[in-house]
Amino acid sequence: MADEPETLVLPDTMRPLIDLVVATMSQWRMAGGGMAPMRAVALDLVAVDIAARWLGIVIDPPMFRDLQVIEREALVAMRSER
Repeated sequence: MADEPETLVLPDTMRPLIDLVVATMSQWRMAGGGMAPMRAVALDLVAVDIAARWLGIVIDPPMFRDLQVIEREALVAMRSER
C-alpha cells in the first residue's frame, strides 16, 4: 500500500547509537524566553555523556559524528514543525 511507511533497517553496529539517542531524546539545551519562544538549540552533551556511561556505551569519534548528524536533523525537523 502506498500509505504504509517503508521499513528502515539499520546495521546492528548502530544499536548503541540508537539506544543512546532514545535515552536522550528529551535532553535538549533550550534558548529563548521573554518575547521569544523557547526552542531546542543543541543536545545537552553532559546528559548524553551520563546516559552513555549508565548504558555502558563508549562514545568514540565516529559515534560522536553520527550523533551530531542526528542532532542536526532533529533540530531541522523540530523547526519545520512550527
